[in-house]
Order: sequence, then C-alpha cells, then structure tokens
Amino acid sequence: MADIHSEGFDDATQIKLKILKEYLKEWLPVFLRKKEKFWIDIFIYDFFAGEGFDTNGNPGSPIIILEELLKYQNGIKKENLNLKVILNDIDESKIKKLESVIRAKNFELDIKFLNQDFTVLFNEIYPEMVSNGNDRLPRFMFIDQYGVKYVTKDIFNKLAELKRTDFLFFISSHFVKRFSELTEFKKYIEISKADFDLTKPYQCHRVVFDYFKDMIPEHKELYLAPFSLQKENTSNVYGLIFGSHNLLGIEKFLKLAWKLDGNAGEANFNIDEAILEGQTFDLFNPDTRAKKLQFFEKELKEQIKEKKINTLKGIYTFAFNYGCLPIHANVVLKEMKEKGLIKKDIKLVSSSIHKLEGNIYLK
Repeated sequence: MADIHSEGFDDATQIKLKILKEYLKEWLPVFLRKKEKFWIDIFIYDFFAGEGFDTNGNPGSPIIILEELLKYQNGIKKENLNLKVILNDIDESKIKKLESVIRAKNFELDIKFLNQDFTVLFNEIYPEMVSNGNDRLPRFMFIDQYGVKYVTKDIFNKLAELKRTDFLFFISSHFVKRFSELTEFKKYIEISKADFDLTKPYQCHRVVFDYFKDMIPEHKELYLAPFSLQKENTSNVYGLIFGSHNLLGIEKFLKLAWKLDGNAGEANFNIDEAILEGQTFDLFNPDTRAKKLQFFEKELKEQIKEKKINTLKGIYTFAFNYGCLPIHANVVLKEMKEKGLIKKDIKLVSSSIHKLEGNIYLK
C-alpha cells in the first residue's frame, strides 16, 4: 500500500482522521468527569503514527491526538491524573521526524516515542496491560495499519480482554476480498471468496466487520461498529472498525457515524444504494428510507413479538449492535405503544442508555 504521508491526504483519509478527532473529543472528558475514579493512569496509543503531517501540511493522527489533549491539560493536572501518550512507527526516519516536530511545539504532555514493529510491541506491552487490574485502566488505541496483516485474530482477541479500552483500527477490506484465497493471506485473516456478495462490491467492509464481530464470545461485553471508506474516483473500499466495552463508548461513536452518514451511519458513500432526496422514486418499494433502517425495524419488531427482547435497555443494546441509534428504535417502540403491543407508560430515551437502571420490561 502506498505511503499516505508521501503525498497529500486523500478524501477518505481526511474522513478517517476526522472520525479520530471527533471521537477523542468525546472520549477523554468521560474519564475526567467521573466523580469516583479507580485509576490514575490514562493511556493513548498511536501505533502507526507516521511523521505528523502530509506534504500539504495537513495534521496526521499524532498531531490531532496531541492538539485535542491540550484542551484538557488543566483538567488532567487538577485531577492528578497521569496521561501517557505512546507514539510508534516502524519507520525510524518517520518517528525521528515526528519527535523533532513535536518537541519543537513544546507539548506539555508525557509522550513516549517508539520505533518497533506493531506486533512485537503490542505483545511486549500486553502482559503488563492485563496484570494486576491494569486491564481496567482507561486506554484508547488507534491502529492505522497498512493493509490487513497486523490486526489478526490473536491481536483482536487480546483487545477484547482490555475492559476499559476503546480502539479504532483501519483495514484494507478490498485487499481481503481480492486476495482472500491466497494461502499467504490466510495467515492474517480467514475469510473466503464465498463470503463476499459479488453483486454488492461496495459492502466488502461489512463482510470483514462481521468476521471480527463473530469472534466475540456471547458472554463478552464488547460492542463493535464499522465505517466504510471509499477513495474518490476509485472502486476500492477500506474501512474502520471501532470497539468499546461500554455502551457509552459505542453510543458516542455511532452518533458521530450517523452525523457523517445520515443514510446508514457507516460509510462516506451510499453503501445501500438508498433512494436519496431528489432522486427517482422506486415504484417497487414505496418506503424511501435507507434499507438498513427498514431491515432494522423489521427485525426489531420480530425480536419483541417473539419475546427474545423484553426490556427497554435490551432494545437499545440491540440497536447499537445493529449499528443504529436509540432514536431509530423509538420509531418501532412508538408504533407498538400505539397498538397496545407494549406498555404505554414506558418512557423512551434517546441518549445516555448506559444510565438506564434495572430492567424496564416492555409488557
């Protein structure tokens, strides 16, 4: 894959960095606002940091991270917290250039610069992450890998064990589709050509996302969400996969995703070929809403009617796992309340689902 720092960031890369920036705005304040803290240390990792800027002077991930953190510097000091930023890149020249740039900016933060292979570094620091309750320390990991080979099944399962870690990783999903039958490729990701729908080439990142989602054991509380990225004037689809062990984390990410994509909340293009405002009406389907929402509402109704979901929190959790928001679930709930299918005194919510107390039963 081409070096993204050797030229100006393309439109898809800019969106990827925007997602990183906007999520960080939401992530750190959560831990500063906590009245009762069970930690002193907070960690942020950028494992493929690069050199800081593209050739046009646009800030890359490490600069974006540090500039966002500076806004909370006083709060960090006031709460006596140790915020540690780990910036790594396998390319020694890049990490040296990055260090020079950052030192010149005089960021008053605890920053560590490393020059290691991601897999070696992650496996080196992982034992300490999971020992003596360290798996509950707040961590955010940005894994902007080139291609597909670093976030393997083993690495993903290790991420799943870090209880207070949110992560965002990039993957070249069209590479998976193209090379999935090669023996060498299967060392990194075990998806076959048959898993992809050739009639829906732009949905290849959904297939890759489902591969990782299927790894999560039923008892594990880990929420995932995808975001597909297509570069302008190409047919190649890349993607991000976000993970959080907390409902608040997935809620914040999905709100951001739906702001960027009002049709499906998961792409910088029309992933479901939805009928958009101003386009031709579909005579065979009078429902002009995005297909994802149509399928979501149908499946949610079935889950409620079959009593597979019987609590309010269960419904909203189902929505998050579907990549939808509480407001989308409320459309179904309002309809069912009007028809007397669920209790009419249930108060619907649109945010802060993690604060719902106990089981509010539907009937």
